[in-house]
Amino acid sequence: MVSTGTSERLIGALNGTFGTHKGCRASHAKGLSVSGTFVPGGDVDRMDIPMLHGDPMPVSARFSIGGGNPGVSDKSRSVRGMGLTIGGKDENWSLALISAPVFFASSLEQFVAFLEARRPVPELGGPDPERVAAFNAVNPNTVPHQAYVKETSPTRSYGTEVYHSCHAFFATIAGAARAGRFRLEPATGRLSLSADEEASFPDQFLGDELANRLTDGPVGWTLMLDLAHSDDPLDDPTAPWQGNGESLTLGTILISRIADLAEERRVYDPLVLPNGIAPSADPVLLARSEAYSLSYERRSIA
Repeated sequence: MVSTGTSERLIGALNGTFGTHKGCRASHAKGLSVSGTFVPGGDVDRMDIPMLHGDPMPVSARFSIGGGNPGVSDKSRSVRGMGLTIGGKDENWSLALISAPVFFASSLEQFVAFLEARRPVPELGGPDPERVAAFNAVNPNTVPHQAYVKETSPTRSYGTEVYHSCHAFFATIAGAARAGRFRLEPATGRLSLSADEEASFPDQFLGDELANRLTDGPVGWTLMLDLAHSDDPLDDPTAPWQGNGESLTLGTILISRIADLAEERRVYDPLVLPNGIAPSADPVLLARSEAYSLSYERRSIA
């Protein structure tokens, strides 16, 4: 278990970069809670994951925008997030997913250094570009995440985004533990804003867009497990995978309504796992539970 001191450093780095905002998460501060249903299907008969061999289950979820600023533009060049909990009172499975296929840090030290390099400088009105460039030069593994975010146009809707776990997990398949990363593929395929739309859309549009989209029925994704190649690193979420060419389908996520504001308090801890799924040794993944707990405690008493 990561130490409380480390969690303090992680939350402190986020607050140092984005500020402290009363009642908000330290990361992915801006978001929208929703609910729906998970329908198991596809390749689940191959998997030794008991909760996938039953009836449809309730889903609680939260869409969000990366970073700790609750006033960030919906058009910002940053990741979109989806926190997801599948299941009911007997067993739950939580996932924390982002729109980039890789993460921005492979260790707790690098996580903190990445954010500290981007602390706003009052005289500049933002981060110091030279400090960011110096960090990137000695941390090249963080560049794929940054490049994806910079080069990818913002999504047209929370409902038309692809979401990735970035972290590796072990799923029990035909009696053996197989490593993979989870992915949510939208029924529409990924749809992004055009250059004209990115320039003309208001800074706040994603909430209304999703509400309007839901009037036509549930918004869906296919939940996939992309299996690792033998050369893919399992403890480094910054590393792009080549994969082994095999992706298994676990079922369908259907989001059907905007949830009550009370749901905004929910925590989506990716170490809450069902029987048949286990975490990798990824240090960033293993740090999340306690960091989430500390962030929850602080926003609850703010």
